[in-house]
Amino acid sequence: MSSEKFQSIFDGLQLAHGTFEIKKQAANGKNTGDAFIVREPRTLAHWEEHLAGKRSLGIIPIDENNQCRWGCIDIDQYPLDHKLLVEKIRRMKLPLIVCRSKSGGAHCFLFTVTPIDAKDMQTTLQQVSAALGYGGSEIFPKQVKLHLDRGDVGNFLNLPYFNAEDGMRYGINEDGTAATLEEFFALYKEHVQTAEQVTALQIKDDPKSNWAGAPPCLQILFKNKISEGGRNNGLFNIGVYLRKAYPNTWETEILTYNLTYLEPPLPLNEVNVIAKQLGRKDYVYKCNDAPINAHCDKALCMTRKFGVGAAMQGAAVANLRKYNSTPPVWFLDLSGEPLELDTEGLLNQPAFQKACMEQLNQMPMTMSKQNWESRISTLMSEMRDNESAIMEVAQDASINGQFYDYLEEFCRHLQQAQDKEEILLRRPWTDEERGTTYFRLRDFEGHLKKNKFFELKTHKIAQRLRDIHGESIVMKIKGRSVRVWAVPSFEVSDVDIEAPHFQSEEVPF
Repeated sequence: MSSEKFQSIFDGLQLAHGTFEIKKQAANGKNTGDAFIVREPRTLAHWEEHLAGKRSLGIIPIDENNQCRWGCIDIDQYPLDHKLLVEKIRRMKLPLIVCRSKSGGAHCFLFTVTPIDAKDMQTTLQQVSAALGYGGSEIFPKQVKLHLDRGDVGNFLNLPYFNAEDGMRYGINEDGTAATLEEFFALYKEHVQTAEQVTALQIKDDPKSNWAGAPPCLQILFKNKISEGGRNNGLFNIGVYLRKAYPNTWETEILTYNLTYLEPPLPLNEVNVIAKQLGRKDYVYKCNDAPINAHCDKALCMTRKFGVGAAMQGAAVANLRKYNSTPPVWFLDLSGEPLELDTEGLLNQPAFQKACMEQLNQMPMTMSKQNWESRISTLMSEMRDNESAIMEVAQDASINGQFYDYLEEFCRHLQQAQDKEEILLRRPWTDEERGTTYFRLRDFEGHLKKNKFFELKTHKIAQRLRDIHGESIVMKIKGRSVRVWAVPSFEVSDVDIEAPHFQSEEVPF
């Protein structure tokens, strides 16, 4: 009964799921190991094994209809006081349920009664994360749309309550104690939301407010006031906003904002130093510095009149992942939508823009070569740290897998030579006693071309044959020297097919 209820709460994509095997614990307390995508539907047994602590289950929240019934803010901070986090969430009247992650961080879940569009769930959680002071945290669902026909199944999240009786992935009660599975069900019942309630959590820009059009990070800080330790940087970023919003009166406005939104206000001489610095050039927001970095929501900021705008080149590019085929296929998210690329599309900015136009009907602005390479380097680094970002593919789906399938077909399933002389008739010949098959390379290449397999050039074909212990030799055929390849023969498996039995009937005439 518990496994069925747990399944109904955390249901997601049916076509695939994830699993994680812990190998060791890093110095910072984070568990490391191997993550896998299993491309097959789940059964109730998977949920039961997860709760029993036999095999960890990861679920992809976005389903086949690009909707979801839950989302999560993954707070990757160690150590983390879970009780203080719950208290902060309740003070802000947010309907999140906090669970301890496998690494000791926090998974803050938002649940809905009925499925909602993944984009709405993602947008809400990005804004809630920034409001909590954990801007930049991973958000699940990571995609707002899946290209299932291209093999993109998105990213999974390891679920709580692995080994529900004695495990460490438990929910957190209001008093900071570990919640049993039944207590987690009670928390779910209390905080589950309707679709309308989830979208109502999104931060709207009030055109009548004193900070209309400002970046969301500043709007959050305006509501709470900026305290000691962040006042100088905070006022600098306020000044950047004021120069954009009030180009003629910003020097007067910065004095008012200092008195209104800083606690305590900075001395006048320090305000004048900041104002003088801002007057020298057109500065941009210091998005990576405190106190605004903890409340950063880049996607929302780009929509604000006085946000980062063109500084982000008109598109939020994130979440690079790799399908480890030969050659590899890459996916990354452009404003939440998955984009399929080859390696050239990552190295070459025009190739990237072409893919955006063809697949997403978007045209990101060109950035400098240095900025482009820096962004891709950052994405690669984030990908290496992401447990489920590098996906292994089935062997038969890879270039090598297809190559060896065609080789076996050529050697065993087409017309074979009865003796070595028939090699000259473009047929492979197998010496059963030696367990070796002989053929001319150009004849095998003809078979590949006939099947429209053009991925490997001649020298790479030769290398693939050497990889299976093949060798190029000279054989005497009808008194002439012929260059052939000798490879280990493929095993022949006899398949017994039972002949159908037809019931005899009398002929009616």
